[in-house]
Amino acid sequence: MNVFIFTAYFLSQPKLTKVNNQNFCYILISLSNVLDKMSNIKIKAFAKGKVAKKIFDLYKQKNNVVIESSIYLKKTRALDKNKKKSKRIFIKIHKIHNLYI
Repeated sequence: MNVFIFTAYFLSQPKLTKVNNQNFCYILISLSNVLDKMSNIKIKAFAKGKVAKKIFDLYKQKNNVVIESSIYLKKTRALDKNKKKSKRIFIKIHKIHNLYI
């Protein structure tokens, strides 16, 4: 299992859904890139259970957080004639902490 610890801020409001008495949360986050002159990286993050509820409670626009997570790639197939496959980066959040600056 790969562990990925980073600071980020929320770009979108978390979407909290409940399936079979378990909370699921999707949110768009931005990784700040301090060393390079590239723009910030936008990634979709996923959480479940108590972590999803905590994300929903901590949410404020542009709120900085420290996230402990794991990365996985999801392959998707386009519906056009080219039938091109694309890969998307998703992050599964394990722990989240508010960062007070």
